[in-house]
Amino acid sequence: MTAPHTERCVSASAVFWDGIASSSFTERVVVSARMFHTATVMNVNGPHRYYADPFAASPMEKSSKAPGTHGVHATMSKPPGEVDWNALDKSKFFFGGAALFSGVTCCLYPLSVIKTRQMVDGGGAGTHAPGALKVVKQVIKQRGFLGLYQGFGTVVVGTLPIRFVYLSTLELVKARVRDLLETFQVHPMYHGLADAAGGAVASSFSQILGVPIDVISQRQMVQGVSVTGKDGKVTQMKGYKNGYQALTQIVKKDGVKGLYRGFGASVATLVPGSALWWGFYGTYQRVIWSVVPETWHDGSDKSDFDKQSATKKPAESKLIFVQIASGVCAGMTSGFLTTPLDIVKTRLQVLSGQPGGESRTFSSTARALYAEHGAKGFLRGVKPRMTSVSIWGTTMVTTYEFLKRLASADAK
Repeated sequence: MTAPHTERCVSASAVFWDGIASSSFTERVVVSARMFHTATVMNVNGPHRYYADPFAASPMEKSSKAPGTHGVHATMSKPPGEVDWNALDKSKFFFGGAALFSGVTCCLYPLSVIKTRQMVDGGGAGTHAPGALKVVKQVIKQRGFLGLYQGFGTVVVGTLPIRFVYLSTLELVKARVRDLLETFQVHPMYHGLADAAGGAVASSFSQILGVPIDVISQRQMVQGVSVTGKDGKVTQMKGYKNGYQALTQIVKKDGVKGLYRGFGASVATLVPGSALWWGFYGTYQRVIWSVVPETWHDGSDKSDFDKQSATKKPAESKLIFVQIASGVCAGMTSGFLTTPLDIVKTRLQVLSGQPGGESRTFSSTARALYAEHGAKGFLRGVKPRMTSVSIWGTTMVTTYEFLKRLASADAK
């Protein structure tokens, strides 16, 4: 039910019972809460008292309802240019996304190898993590340029089903939580909570598939890295020829549970990490859109406005700029906050595969890290991690947003 386009005089009871008969459950709740809220509307032909439609938009928000959605969506509740899940061509979105995201992963994968090796490297107590350039030189010397892509095949193949679960869950939860926030009239600036909820739930569901991929790929990444055993002896880690060999050897040695080393740590790290990233990303977008010139919102900037389309949408260049800026800020913030948990998780998943490492737990790994490197050990690799999260996140989210616009019904 939406605000009528022509003025009509109705009683409060008529509005109530009409709403109950034709509304969804969510709308019935809203009708019940607003049944006695009325407004005076002046007709151009003379003053008359009218009762406002309970679903009429406020002066600051125009309500809209997309086919298949639940609840009332206000245009202010989401950043300009965002495409609703219900407006996507799903086959185009997922098949196109598989190609685009695989390409992005290929470009950025070496960052993950560098970050992982820095976190695990422990040539001796109190030693600093090796610099990124030193890591690159070591890898190329040991395994050639392709050493920077150890575990790449495992990640690309393994993330296809994970991405389907993650993205569909993310969008569905975002839409439902946003509906809830609108129902309770939460200020749109705080609707980043919907993004955070989507990120948390999506990450939770995807960990069942994601943890084994992490364990296998990370153990492939760290071949030749020096580690310190419980006896203080420094040894170099052995690698695997490929993902299949890693899988079979891990299962042979530790059973299926070996593939889930650090599962609790992954949930404790990646779920809040995903919630923080998406929450900050959505919030930073709203903050930036609130301070940029109004002409950015409707594409009326003559330098960018496409006169042929005659649409009131932000120019593509403006959308990409805001998304990149939001992604960088979100990555730096969430990357810093989650580094201590991530380094313990990474070391637990990798070092538990070494001789004598079967008894490692999250707490024992954290204590060992502190004993070797002190409190600063929990920030080993923080700069490359912040950089990695920012670059990965920003590149992935701009690709993701572009893909959504490409796969939207309006683009057909």
